[in-house]
Amino acid sequence: PSSSSVSTLKTKLLLQECHFTWSLREEEDFVLYDLLNRLEEQIQLESDEARITRAYSSVGFVLYLYGYQQKALVSLQKSVQLAKEHYKDSDEVLIVTYGDLAWLHYHMNEFSICEDYLRELKKIHRKFSEGFTYTVEVLREKGWTFLKFSYKYYNAAKECFRQALEMNPDDRDLNAGYAIAMYRTTKDTSDSSNSQTIKQLERAVELNPDDAVLLVFLALRMQHNKDDRKISETALKKVIMALVMSPENPHVIRYAAKFCRQLGNMDAAITLLEGALQSTPNSAFIHHQLALCYKSTKIFLEKKYRTQGKAGFDFEESNEKQQYLDQCIEHLEKAVSLKPSFVIAAADLALHYGQRGSFEEAEIFFEKAFKMANNEKQYLPNVHCLYGKYQLYTRRSEELAIHHFMQGLRLQPKSEQGKVCEEKLKTVIDHRINRLKNPDGMVCSIQGFIHEVKGEKLKAEEFYERALTNALNFVRFSYLKDLPQF
Repeated sequence: PSSSSVSTLKTKLLLQECHFTWSLREEEDFVLYDLLNRLEEQIQLESDEARITRAYSSVGFVLYLYGYQQKALVSLQKSVQLAKEHYKDSDEVLIVTYGDLAWLHYHMNEFSICEDYLRELKKIHRKFSEGFTYTVEVLREKGWTFLKFSYKYYNAAKECFRQALEMNPDDRDLNAGYAIAMYRTTKDTSDSSNSQTIKQLERAVELNPDDAVLLVFLALRMQHNKDDRKISETALKKVIMALVMSPENPHVIRYAAKFCRQLGNMDAAITLLEGALQSTPNSAFIHHQLALCYKSTKIFLEKKYRTQGKAGFDFEESNEKQQYLDQCIEHLEKAVSLKPSFVIAAADLALHYGQRGSFEEAEIFFEKAFKMANNEKQYLPNVHCLYGKYQLYTRRSEELAIHHFMQGLRLQPKSEQGKVCEEKLKTVIDHRINRLKNPDGMVCSIQGFIHEVKGEKLKAEEFYERALTNALNFVRFSYLKDLPQF
């Protein structure tokens, strides 16, 4: 074919709605190995479900990105075969896969086959052009793809489902997708009585009564309102019901374990997660959750012995603490190896390397975490917070710790991590006052900074004035800006 006809073909392809035109950016937004692993896990779990067709389409695209064009073709053809089996004469479910096949044959220089698929798409478009079916199906596939590929696309997924539901409000699948997208993009406060996310999850559960994963998501979000005993009990019942409905589903198990962990029941959480790991050993999420369980158990152990007034751990206690630390590190290492872009896991691993005394490894992983977090700004406060803890408790550098807690608080003052940074700064203030018996300039400066971040300018000025009175200008902290930054 002439270059002009190839160019015309490319123009037609760019108008299609499929994986190849949705700006799914490898390396920038997702890790191929991790994504392929999750898609294969989905195929294994949902082999009897009609929606498995979209997983095969996504696998086909991922295999194309890997450079395996023939394998990609097999996966896309499998998607078409299953779609025809599950949906019979519903051609609209083939829109995205036909678009992918047209693109794949174009890249394989099989232009006549590419044109065949474009002709098929034209027929489907004509068939559904009078109604909204075409648009709804495209939005459906796009929404689920965005949800699966990367957290960076969660808001876009939510918008796809929202638009599709405007045209088809009672669709079970769309309501489930919208509920999951809302769950992943919103952070409800403890007062969840008017939570739009909970309302949407309840709607999705009502339409999908057999979906145990939705039930656990609803329980997890209800758990935000821990002070209401009735709501907490209802949430726990939903988790139990989900485990009874799908006792072998690793997604249900791992989210149930997260529920138990947040409830403070580490033994139950660990048992559930270890069980889930048997069927999905390459899940970075499960390894990270296990690490958090061992981390919490270690912290509980430390607090327990502190409250007993002991000066230190005896041999047996020290061994137990070390065992939890080692298990925490082991699972964090696995999580990071499975998903190298896992910023929080990398920073947490660095913190625990420091606790073990492996300072060189700690600094290396903190450097990696800061580098990733500078590209993923939403995680930067978390990394500053963890590095602040590392400096305060492991390296005993109070000034460096203050600097990083300030950075974390400044970036997201109302977030959970921002509040942790604020609490840590207040801890430093208390220790400093206890040590010096009076608030010095440093204490006043920190207090002024906290008020400034909260927008309380008058109080901030008052504490900055006290800092000056105590012969310590807040500018003293400016030298910290010249320290090596990650």
